[in-house]
Amino acid sequence: MITFQEMANCANHGNLTLPIVLSVVMPAYNEEANIEQVILEHWQVLESIRGIVDWEIVCLDDGSVDQTPKILERLARHNGKLRVIRHPKNRGIYESFAHLFQAARGTHVYATAADGQWPATNLVRMLPSATAGSDLVVGVRLNRREVYGLQRRLVSSTFNLLPRLLFGVNTVDAGSIKLGVHGVFALDLISQSPFVEAERIVKAQRSGYRVDFVPIEFLPRSGGKATGAKWSNIVASARDCIRCAGAYRLRSGRRPCHSSES
Repeated sequence: MITFQEMANCANHGNLTLPIVLSVVMPAYNEEANIEQVILEHWQVLESIRGIVDWEIVCLDDGSVDQTPKILERLARHNGKLRVIRHPKNRGIYESFAHLFQAARGTHVYATAADGQWPATNLVRMLPSATAGSDLVVGVRLNRREVYGLQRRLVSSTFNLLPRLLFGVNTVDAGSIKLGVHGVFALDLISQSPFVEAERIVKAQRSGYRVDFVPIEFLPRSGGKATGAKWSNIVASARDCIRCAGAYRLRSGRRPCHSSES
């Protein structure tokens, strides 16, 4: 019987007749309150989806100091499709996702989070766009005003507006969950901060990938502590935005973005 890796290798070398082989990737940092429920929820949804020939969940513990590592180790012992990677020290969201994308073995990658704010059923909402030919599907949070405070909304809006002004590309909700072909997550990018996800959308569109935007469900945090809007991340993202502006021809090579957003 053909293995997970053999199917992924065949598809990545141009055999488009094979169904999707999916890697679900998520970083976790001090998520003991959420991690087990999130993993099991994704497991159940993945088991129920038709059209995915095989799948894996890859979770990276980014130097957690709570019970997150032990919970992941226990789950991995009982679930052969869960792979756990660990950073001995906290290295942040950028390095965590970069490591996860390198570790993913599938033809497609679903990038999500372990904080319980992104229901696994969002994968079901986004998958039809991928099977219909979209190379990158970006989930769009329509209720950010209800979930986030003013400061977080301002930061998010600013970093979604800048790519449109500077590069002529509408990223819509760059910091959201994504589903796409493995190649989109292997793009050679400049950014080394959370701005990398805006750059990914910009470069994907300029490289000829089809990008789609689909409304998703987004929930308030029920436990743990959010770290995405730390000042260090904001400053680093602003720096990367400037670096990208210097490296890319502003507003050149613009390609249309496709949207299923209603």
